[in-house]
Amino acid sequence: MNTDYILIEGDLNRIKNFVESLEDKYDIQITKDPVIGLTMVRANDSVEFQEFYLGEVLITETEVSINNKMGSGICIGDSPIRSYCQAVFDAVLQLKDENYEEITSFLAKEENLIHDKEKEENYEIQKTKVNFKLMEQN
Repeated sequence: MNTDYILIEGDLNRIKNFVESLEDKYDIQITKDPVIGLTMVRANDSVEFQEFYLGEVLITETEVSINNKMGSGICIGDSPIRSYCQAVFDAVLQLKDENYEEITSFLAKEENLIHDKEKEENYEIQKTKVNFKLMEQN
């Protein structure tokens, strides 16, 4: 399970609501308020296999502390809520306490919803593909 992928691609309202339920169970200290910044995006040249920088991308970064466990969240764009949620998940997953199974269960369900959405999108894309072999038969 790729937690970062789930928290980036998952539905923000469901994630936010789950984090709000975690706020009732933990003393969450924000150690670094959501900050907007820029970071360079690296890529590899597919011909010469040289690394280069595409340019800068806007990011939002947040850090929290829960029971002496530090959590950080970084996401593309101006999204303080998503980066906060990522930071909370990062910290609570390190605790591996009595809520760990509930948290991983939520992430698994969210991952399944993401995969279902991707399958549906892929199905819709496949419907638009042209089959050139069928066109040749006429």
